[in-house]
Amino acid sequence: MAQNIKLNHDEKYINLALNLSQKNIGTTSENPCVGCVITIDNIIIATGVTSCGGRPHAEINAINKIADKKILSQATIYITLEPCSHFGKTSPCVDEIIKHKFERVVICCHDPNPKVNGNGIEKLRRAGIKTEFGIKSFEAKNINRGFFKIHNQIEKISGKNPKKIQEKIPFITIKVATSLDGKIATKNFQSKWISSELSRRFAHILRAKNQAIMVGAKTIIKDNPFLNCRINGLEQNSPTQIVISSNLNFSFEENFFTNLSVKKIILCSNNQKSNQKLLNWLDKNPNNSALYFDDFNNKIDLKNAFQSLAEMGINSILVEGGSSLITQLLKLNLVDELIWIRSNKIIGNDGIPAIQDLEINDFNNVINHLEKTKIFSLDQDTIEIFHPKDH
Repeated sequence: MAQNIKLNHDEKYINLALNLSQKNIGTTSENPCVGCVITIDNIIIATGVTSCGGRPHAEINAINKIADKKILSQATIYITLEPCSHFGKTSPCVDEIIKHKFERVVICCHDPNPKVNGNGIEKLRRAGIKTEFGIKSFEAKNINRGFFKIHNQIEKISGKNPKKIQEKIPFITIKVATSLDGKIATKNFQSKWISSELSRRFAHILRAKNQAIMVGAKTIIKDNPFLNCRINGLEQNSPTQIVISSNLNFSFEENFFTNLSVKKIILCSNNQKSNQKLLNWLDKNPNNSALYFDDFNNKIDLKNAFQSLAEMGINSILVEGGSSLITQLLKLNLVDELIWIRSNKIIGNDGIPAIQDLEINDFNNVINHLEKTKIFSLDQDTIEIFHPKDH
């Protein structure tokens, strides 16, 4: 009975830590967003979450809230990710836990970063601190799935030959809003508003949870969107914006380029021809950048682009269109999550489809590796979420 009571308390405080870990998700740079709860005799004395930008870490933020550090020798600390054990821009969190002689540490899961990956847990146990891990591990990994995907793609050595599991690529989510019959706009590209206000708010929350938003050039030209986060309290969570464009033929006066709430814009192109408007825009906006990639079937090599973005510290990207970009990602099997918002409106056969020609003639070659993992309604819209079957 006592063991069950302790487990119930552990789940209670880990659940709180998991909720806290979602507070700054998408704003902690390449670092994971971690939640932390400190208790004594099952009374919460402090909580913490990873700060925007990735530092200080959650454990440090929680510990710093306690004036009398001596009481921590009686405390249990709940953390959604293994505490760091290496020196980076700050000293290791595990050293702080050991210094204050915590009685017990409860951790959701290992940190897959090779600089940590079990070393933090081992160090705690060597110091004589009772350490448990594995509780709510799936939930913790899912919250920081981009971070885990990047670090699970690290090069492994097999015998004498280096072998990569796959390219280092961010977690890619496609969000598409369509009519009931799968169209994203009428034939003259009108689409405002194809989904309900509740669905649009849901889309803004998705933006806040990802490190970057990606769209194709036609979306900028046809829709003239802001692509920022317009939820009260989350305005500063507008992520990095990425545009895939072959010719970068923009006026640079579009809403996308003049929106002050966005901190960084990255343009990806396969055309390095001189463009004075682009050069002027880059001069005025030094935080922004243009990256150039080789052709792949007369289009930008998206795999190469994603690898470069991962190296820049971007581990999660929300793709919002258009249909050409979505089609490319499906063809290349680069989709980790597909969120399909389907309204009750019907546009008809002459509307613009969400997915273009996949060049599939044999039914054996249809894309069928995605499975529906969740379905719910917002107003008159149906939201379906799909993941690869082996996710």
